[in-house]
Amino acid sequence: MQRGLYISGGAHALAIGWLLFGGLFHSAPPEMQVANVTVLSEQQFAALTQSSPSPVAPDPAPAQPSPPEPEPDPVRPTPRPDPQPAPQPDPQPVPPAPQPEALPQIPQPPEPAEVTDTPPVLVPPDPEPDAPIAPEPAPLPSTSAPVRSVRPKPRPAPRVAPTPVAPPDPDSVVAEETQRAVSPDASSPDKAEEAQEATAPEEATSEIITEAETPSGAPTASLRPQARTPRAAAETPPAAEAAPAVPSADDALNAALAEALAGGGTNSAPAGPPMTRGETDGLKLAVEACWIVDVGSQAANVTVTVGYELDREGRVLAGTLHMISSQGGTGAAVEAAFQSARRAVLRCQASGYKLPPEKYDHWKRVEMTFDPSQMRLR
Repeated sequence: MQRGLYISGGAHALAIGWLLFGGLFHSAPPEMQVANVTVLSEQQFAALTQSSPSPVAPDPAPAQPSPPEPEPDPVRPTPRPDPQPAPQPDPQPVPPAPQPEALPQIPQPPEPAEVTDTPPVLVPPDPEPDAPIAPEPAPLPSTSAPVRSVRPKPRPAPRVAPTPVAPPDPDSVVAEETQRAVSPDASSPDKAEEAQEATAPEEATSEIITEAETPSGAPTASLRPQARTPRAAAETPPAAEAAPAVPSADDALNAALAEALAGGGTNSAPAGPPMTRGETDGLKLAVEACWIVDVGSQAANVTVTVGYELDREGRVLAGTLHMISSQGGTGAAVEAAFQSARRAVLRCQASGYKLPPEKYDHWKRVEMTFDPSQMRLR
């Protein structure tokens, strides 16, 4: 019962709504195109289709006056060209690594000489010239102390007498009294005397000499020997200047091998190929991306050169970042510019700068110039 009521009420509501709002949902009818049509008779149509008479040549048109010349455009001011940035200087080319010098050729050992059984003849060396003998100096006066006179000891004699008697002459005859020898005088024959031989008493001493008192032949006191004067040292001739030794082939070869093994000295060129311009510019752009310049401060007029060292992973070694030089500005401005450059280098290293590991010897030490107008890298 109620279902039919609902159906009836809904149908009436739809009908009333369509009547009220149905016109709103219809589109406007399209406009009709209308063409103008003229109705002609047969005579008029025939007259139109007939050939029309030749047209009469129109009168020549009068010559038109030449158009006035256009006024020249006013001179426009030449626009000032934009200031071109200063050209960026190319980085200094890295000198190529010098080629290692070729090792000198090892000379072939000489053929052994033939050995003969003949013994070598020794040549005696030239005798050296005798050194000049210095003249002997005058003898120095004796420095020995005066020797005390010693009482002479009596000689042993076969006879003891109150008065010692010297030993007689061997040609004299022993007698009690001393008598000279007398020879006959040939010039006075009248006073001829008998020849007499010389006589002398036997040797005697006043003391009895025992064996203990027998004098020895050794001197009782010896004199102090005189000091020997040193002889002047013979002047030795000046040694001849040693001739410069001529280096042999073996010495030159050993020196060359030692230099090659030592790596060519302390100032050897870096190993590996040199850095390319693209690699250098890549490092420059990586640091420049983190460099912030305060245009309104005094530090914007300061140019600083910073040096630092990198490890093999491309990270800055602690304690190596330092300022090398500065240009322009006062002390506070220079310090501010250096701190800005320092922050740029440390901020951009993150996980290390991307550099070729085989060229580590070329980029392990970096010098970078921070210029507010342009940035240069060496």
